[in-house]
Amino acid sequence: MRYLLDRERLTEARVAALPDAERRGLDTLRRAQAFGESLGLAASTSYRHVIDRDSDNAVRVVTAAPADRLEPITWWFPVTGRISYRGYFDADRARAFADELAAAGNDAYVRPAVMYSTLGWFDDPIPTQVLRWPATDLVDVALHEQVHETVFVAGDPDYNEALASFVARRATFELLEDDAEQREQARCVYADRSRFVALLDALYGELETLYARVDSPGEARERRKEVFARYQGPLFEEQPWESDRYASFPDVPLSNGYLLARRTYTQLGPCLEAELRELGGDLRAFIAAHRASPGHRAELPACRESAS
Repeated sequence: MRYLLDRERLTEARVAALPDAERRGLDTLRRAQAFGESLGLAASTSYRHVIDRDSDNAVRVVTAAPADRLEPITWWFPVTGRISYRGYFDADRARAFADELAAAGNDAYVRPAVMYSTLGWFDDPIPTQVLRWPATDLVDVALHEQVHETVFVAGDPDYNEALASFVARRATFELLEDDAEQREQARCVYADRSRFVALLDALYGELETLYARVDSPGEARERRKEVFARYQGPLFEEQPWESDRYASFPDVPLSNGYLLARRTYTQLGPCLEAELRELGGDLRAFIAAHRASPGHRAELPACRESAS
């Protein structure tokens, strides 16, 4: 409620008072929302307000897992159902909860989330700092949250986040198609994202094999140190990165919580890609199909092949 009360309506006068960069960002945001609607996404009531929030005041998201298993700890809530993360508007409370989880022997990971969605229940404000983001990032996040307002399956965060990420990436490319410079920026962003996902997928697979051979969480923590060092060192350095977007990865305190938080957004990507191919690459038809029948299409032959 404090967050909502702190927002400011984007009246004509408030828009005029925005710095030039933020006003351009607002125009980009509106263009992204309109494009989302043209693809079949729901008309969003969000981002008619702004809020001044720096990174220290961002929403915090807590993800956790046992130290010797790649299985997320989950919680049940009304509306959302069972989910594998908890969001906090107070950083101290998020950290305290993560400490509780760690004290019980789990891997806990806390990350900032500048943007979030209340699934259309409230008119979510747009942080002014987001309006200063590069166009690719701003379009991507606006479309991502618009997908959440359009399609949401209670109790299935892997589907919800993967769908939003997948549609946002595809739609961003379509929207920026006529701007060569922005399209090239988007290509670099998504190329590096694909490399990072592939790196983490390989790490995930190696950890699954390792955890199947250990007898205790303590042994798991000890034996995975070499694996983490290899992926944050030579394996990371040999990637043909095109930007510094993931430059901080070698310093990240890796854990099962970190890996599962990232994997939530990408695990079903190959299946969604397969489904889009079955629809002839028609993103509008893809969105219509998920609005009509939300949920993971595990029955598609191409999806089973991509997941194997």
